[in-house]
Amino acid sequence: MNQEKYAVDIDNTTQVYEFVSVGSKGAIQKLVQYTPLDENREFFNLGFGDKDPVSGKLNDLTVTNNGDTQKILATVADTVLHFTARYPDVWVFATGSTPARTRLYRMGITNHLNEIENKFEVLGLTNDGWQSFETGINYEAFLVKRKS
Repeated sequence: MNQEKYAVDIDNTTQVYEFVSVGSKGAIQKLVQYTPLDENREFFNLGFGDKDPVSGKLNDLTVTNNGDTQKILATVADTVLHFTARYPDVWVFATGSTPARTRLYRMGITNHLNEIENKFEVLGLTNDGWQSFETGINYEAFLVKRKS
């Protein structure tokens, strides 16, 4: 995506990404973590949220409203590009911690679908199971995988 993004610090496994959101509420540490969901490491969960200042752990329930949502989403999307460049055969699973956040992610995918589909297979989860992503459908979760 050709949008403004934050500079990101990446750990040596490329599974943890940190950046600072700067906006109306100040500077807020953010974390993106990719965690394996299966023994074969074919599926990874994309976890995203604020970095707890005490524990250093990810908090995906905090609402900061820092006024930089699009820049944050572009930064998280950029971590998916980076992560799947290192691990091209994995599926990345994402869902919001609330229905509103899942809707926000769906809108972000919809707004950039042509660009995303150039590089990724995109699936959405409904009550009927996984299907190719289509605009206008409310999904519960998403899977993306780099195209070969």
